[in-house]
Amino acid sequence: MKNMRTKQTLMTMVCCFILFSCKKDKDNSPACGISMDGIAGSYKVTKIQYKAPDSEDVLDFMEFMDECQKDDITTLYSNGKYKHDDGGLVCEPDETDEGFWVLKDQTILSDGRINGTIENYNCKTLVYYMKDVLVDGDKMTFTAERQ
Repeated sequence: MKNMRTKQTLMTMVCCFILFSCKKDKDNSPACGISMDGIAGSYKVTKIQYKAPDSEDVLDFMEFMDECQKDDITTLYSNGKYKHDDGGLVCEPDETDEGFWVLKDQTILSDGRINGTIENYNCKTLVYYMKDVLVDGDKMTFTAERQ
C-alpha cells in the first residue's frame, strides 16, 4: 500500500511538473508598433474622408472613386519597398505599380501611393492623414485594413 501511494505521489508530481513547466510559444510575427517592421503588411483602403477648411461636413471621398480602385491592395515591405496591386476589378489602364516607402517619426513617405501622418495604428487598422491636399487647410483621412 505504501509503495502504491509513493507511485501515485510521484506520478502526480511528474504530471504537475509537465503541466506547469510548458512555456507558451513566442509569437514570431514582428512587434506591433509604429515602425517599418510593425507596419509592414498588405492593406486595403476602406474609407477616405475629406474635410474642407471652414466646414464641419466630412465627405466620403470613396464615392468619387471608380469601383476598380476600391479593391486595390497595397503591400508595404519592411525593406522599404511597396507594391500596389490593381487586383479584383482591374482598371483601364492597370494601376499596378511598385515603389519605395519610409517611415520618418509618425509620417509615411513614399514615391507615390501612400503618404501621410499616422493618426492611429492597432496592428489591424492603419489610419493616416494628409493636409493641404486640394486646398490649404483641408484634411484627407485614410483608413486601411490589414489583409
